[in-house]
Amino acid sequence: MKITSLGHAGLKVETKSSTVLVDPWLSPEGSFLASWFQYPDNQHLMTSALLQPTAIALSHEHLDHVDPWFLAQVPKQVPIIIPRYPSPVLRRKIASAGLKAIIELPEWESIHLGQETSLFFVSEESPMNHDSAVVIVGDGETLLNLNDARLTIAQLRNISTKVGGGIDVLALQGAGASWYPICYEYPEERKRELSHSKRMAKFSYLERAIAAVKPVNIIPFAGPPCFLDPELAWVNDEMEAGIFPDQQQVVDWLSNKEIKNGLVLLPGDAFNVSDQLKEADPMWADFSFSDRQSYLQKYAQTRTDQIAAFKASYPEPDNSIWEAFREYFQRLLAISPYFNHKIGMRVGFDITGVGGGKWAVDFRPGCEGVYDEMGECSYRYRFASRWLTPLLNGSLAWEDFFLSLRFQVWRNPDIYNDHLLGLLKFACRQALEAVEDYEDSMDSQEQIAIRHEEHTYLVQRYCPHAGVDLLEVGEVLPGGILRCLSHHYEFDLETGKCLNGKCKLLDSKRI
Repeated sequence: MKITSLGHAGLKVETKSSTVLVDPWLSPEGSFLASWFQYPDNQHLMTSALLQPTAIALSHEHLDHVDPWFLAQVPKQVPIIIPRYPSPVLRRKIASAGLKAIIELPEWESIHLGQETSLFFVSEESPMNHDSAVVIVGDGETLLNLNDARLTIAQLRNISTKVGGGIDVLALQGAGASWYPICYEYPEERKRELSHSKRMAKFSYLERAIAAVKPVNIIPFAGPPCFLDPELAWVNDEMEAGIFPDQQQVVDWLSNKEIKNGLVLLPGDAFNVSDQLKEADPMWADFSFSDRQSYLQKYAQTRTDQIAAFKASYPEPDNSIWEAFREYFQRLLAISPYFNHKIGMRVGFDITGVGGGKWAVDFRPGCEGVYDEMGECSYRYRFASRWLTPLLNGSLAWEDFFLSLRFQVWRNPDIYNDHLLGLLKFACRQALEAVEDYEDSMDSQEQIAIRHEEHTYLVQRYCPHAGVDLLEVGEVLPGGILRCLSHHYEFDLETGKCLNGKCKLLDSKRI
């Protein structure tokens, strides 16, 4: 097996019988409203040969993993293999590129791509999170590609069992895909503190995942992105100590934890699994992550025209968007009483520019409605009117917009509401019902004992947020706080209250 980096989360996996592209992203317009760009640049890999794989596997719907620009150039007979999700969002993005040979796989079900080469997906347990690992077995060797998926330790061990116990290469995300906390209206010192904390929580998960599967080789990838629009250049500082560490920083951190088998692959670098040899792309002979500022300045100059053209394709509206806003959210309020109850607050939208206004949507039971004045809200989004029309007509997905970082958000109380994002990003009855059914089925009866200082607590074993096993992914922080490393939710052991999100109480009792 030979694994070649295509940049960011993209991989080309070659075996004796097949060539599979996984999550290729090569668009010169970047992604998420021309906000994210591949770091470093991977345009030299865009060749006719790359467009002739045996198959393409796409893990989830984020546009740094499914690239309609690239897919539109692939022959229509090339099969696109995806996980089977409750939401049709991923299928729609692939169809927008004109491709129809889509194969949806139930998780754990293998598809054969050639003699002795197979592929299967393993998805996060909660249907609120459409992320999947991709496992490719070929030539007697195994690649476990976690990309953005945060699987439980049990899932990781089950993968090892299914493939016969050995993971030759573990590819995993070191940099997150998030707008928290950088788009939130925090004081700068607080924002830096939260960003660093998020980085370290991500690293803690990597350490546990590596311990669970004991891979022969580790490739950190799936980020970081870089930001070439001058309006967003400040985000590049997150590579220093924030949520977007580069691959070398991840390898160095792992090495300090006595995990010495990390490997940095830049776009075009290849790793021959059988021979354990890296083939370096000569493109990067003089490249260094430590020279980031100089590289990004030159890189940004090559994308100035693309960024300007992209923004011009989203002009400010000519008239007020209020009526379209009201009709859209009235429809959304009618989809799921369960989600309305879980959101349970008034959400403000401060839409700046021509056609905008200060409006609100109230999700509280008995108060549901859309209002042309903001009033007293618990959440408030602020962004330009040019982005609202495509959000309302469905040509721009809410989560793609949030990942563009082209907005600001404020909340009080300062806790995350998973169901608000879920409703906005799915807006699909079937997908929302899948979440409701999953959350209603979670069993809080089984308990585990947790010791903190001189006290012992009986705590429900499965996290009330997404049902992951706290015996595997729970850690106790100072102050009697239990953190679930799967999605970083934190609970007060004394009260069971979630401290940084909105979900059910953790069943916790001091004994």
